Amino acid sequence: MKKPFSPPIKLEGMPIERFMEHIHDGDIHAQPARLIPTYKTGDELALASIFLSGMKLVKEFREKICNEIKFKKGGKQLFFTEVVFSHKEYGDCRFDGLMISVVSGKIKDSVFFEFKGKNGTLESDQIERYVKFVKKNYGASKLATVSTEYVADSTQRPYNIGALPKGFEVYHLSWSHIKTIAHLLLFNNDENVEDEDQVEILREVLNYFESDAIGLKGYTQMKSGWKSVIEAIKTGVKPNPEAIEEAVQSWLEEQTDMAHILSQELGAMVMTSSVKKDQSLKARLKSESQALLKSDMLSFNLQVKGVASEVKVDANFRNETVSMSYSLSPPTDRGNSARVTYIEKELQRCEKNNPEAMEVIDGDVFVDVQEEVKF
Repeated sequence: MKKPFSPPIKLEGMPIERFMEHIHDGDIHAQPARLIPTYKTGDELALASIFLSGMKLVKEFREKICNEIKFKKGGKQLFFTEVVFSHKEYGDCRFDGLMISVVSGKIKDSVFFEFKGKNGTLESDQIERYVKFVKKNYGASKLATVSTEYVADSTQRPYNIGALPKGFEVYHLSWSHIKTIAHLLLFNNDENVEDEDQVEILREVLNYFESDAIGLKGYTQMKSGWKSVIEAIKTGVKPNPEAIEEAVQSWLEEQTDMAHILSQELGAMVMTSSVKKDQSLKARLKSESQALLKSDMLSFNLQVKGVASEVKVDANFRNETVSMSYSLSPPTDRGNSARVTYIEKELQRCEKNNPEAMEVIDGDVFVDVQEEVKF
């Protein structure tokens, strides 16, 4: 006799055969993720299907995304789109995607996905409703959101939500970050996709996400508050809070976009170091706004893998300039002459490794030696 479907149920730990029976009986509506979906081009479900299929078909891509959302490794992964639970009392949420991991015939880990396309934004109340629904009724432990909105780290969120239930995590991935991961896997580096067929699959997935018709573009324009803050500072007027918040939001998005662009050019992930782990968007906005009001400047650092120093980027609102600087200190246990020789050798090594780049700045590099005077 069929056991009635009556939430709440424990999704993680459920035999996969039972889960598939729920789909067969209509208790759960879920479609297998397809690389070539029948949804409208650019539709959120089409994006979900292609993204999840890319994870299913390309091992290295799947591993990178799983690391971002702390998804348990091992077992077999199954991917579904358009996930709806049939009971009206509980089924008031439709999820764009679901990923489950099956070990020894049982669901070991699960994550629900919410996707937004080019014009979509994630709303706090919607995400909070999803979190409560999933935790209360199905015992899952993760929700991942995907949109064009930027964050510095997958643990950051472009929306503010209340305290999460114990043992529940919410992650966010921007489309720009997803595309950067794909670019790096296709770059000629030590993280290449091994299987040639999977290389071509990932290349097609990336081409779809970068198509102008889909509209998942990078950050292209600062918000109006950016200009308002510049004008206020130059005229000696205190900027209004709304303009400051827009300027800071623009800066946070621009720094992440810059990191992604640089990552794709260098073939190595570039990170911003101006954010504390697990710091909320509200806290970041407050901290950066205070810095802007105090100094008329906003700054962040870029961390480049294998580079001795971080790249500092400063936006000076009073002078209307954006500058980038990089510092390298020679060993302190040497005299001035030896330290200059050290720098000369470093420049020679750079010229040997990348003569084209050094030719561009030839004549603009100089060394200024200043001896410290102690009184």
